[in-house]
Amino acid sequence: MKKVLIMVIVAILLVISLSAKSAVTGKGKLKGIVTDEKTGLPLVGVTVKLFSVKALGFYLPSPKTDSEGRWRALYLRGGGWNIDFEKTGYETKKISFPVDETPGAKSPDIEVTLKKIEGIALTEDIVAQLETGNNFFAEQKFPQALQIFEDILKKNPDVFIIYKNIGNCYFAMEKYDKAIEFYQKLFEKQPESAETMTLIGNSYVNAKNMEKAMEWFAKIPFEEIKDVDTLYNIGANLTNNNKNDLALKYFKRAVEVDAEFDEGFYQLGMTHTALNQIPEALEALKKFMELAPDSPNFGTAKAIVDAFSKVK
Repeated sequence: MKKVLIMVIVAILLVISLSAKSAVTGKGKLKGIVTDEKTGLPLVGVTVKLFSVKALGFYLPSPKTDSEGRWRALYLRGGGWNIDFEKTGYETKKISFPVDETPGAKSPDIEVTLKKIEGIALTEDIVAQLETGNNFFAEQKFPQALQIFEDILKKNPDVFIIYKNIGNCYFAMEKYDKAIEFYQKLFEKQPESAETMTLIGNSYVNAKNMEKAMEWFAKIPFEEIKDVDTLYNIGANLTNNNKNDLALKYFKRAVEVDAEFDEGFYQLGMTHTALNQIPEALEALKKFMELAPDSPNFGTAKAIVDAFSKVK
């Protein structure tokens, strides 16, 4: 997953077939509360989409926040999870969070605030149509979803959040030029949105235009990136362009966000190696070998660790 190096990116998760629930289940759990960024009041009906990095599968059904803004997900597999918080009329928030399956491990509340999108009026009819379109999208019926979203936009041109839904449909259908067209329309309305910039950058990655992808990734303030996939993708792009010194901070942040992100530790170790930072390379690669003994990259990591150890 995650690897820009093999052209698989975060947004492609939208089109992966849903894995069997057994693949993502375990003994861990997550819980939290979602509130309105401006008022501080709890948000009801926020959809919490959880995707297991290791199992490459979604936790289903997706939890929704209750009247107190609270949600929980039980019996989760250990390791890193990508979590999207979605509610119509609000900007989506993406984070990554580790799950600990250790008996007795406590799960702290994940406190998330969502920012309301200003300047749009959502009637009950529009919300109902959006739900129908989103259901088609979840079922991978992308042309049907696209038709509904286009109809909404045609009748309600001020509801610019539909640009994202339309862009997502085109992305899922691998029509990246069209996806970029609509994401950029959204960007014109939300020029400060890190999510929108990420969507555009990811589209350029899949369109194999790394130069344009990096232009968009560079617009995202570092402190605003809390999603492990985006951090990894930017780091991988920088590595591919021989900018290892810049890539380093993204890989470091990725493993800070997900302490069990084995490929993150591998790329971190390889980047330290390229920069001749031997102690740091050894530490990262040993952690990778511990986390992923069956990885196809294990042999490379071991050879480097053995060679450095002999030098010492």
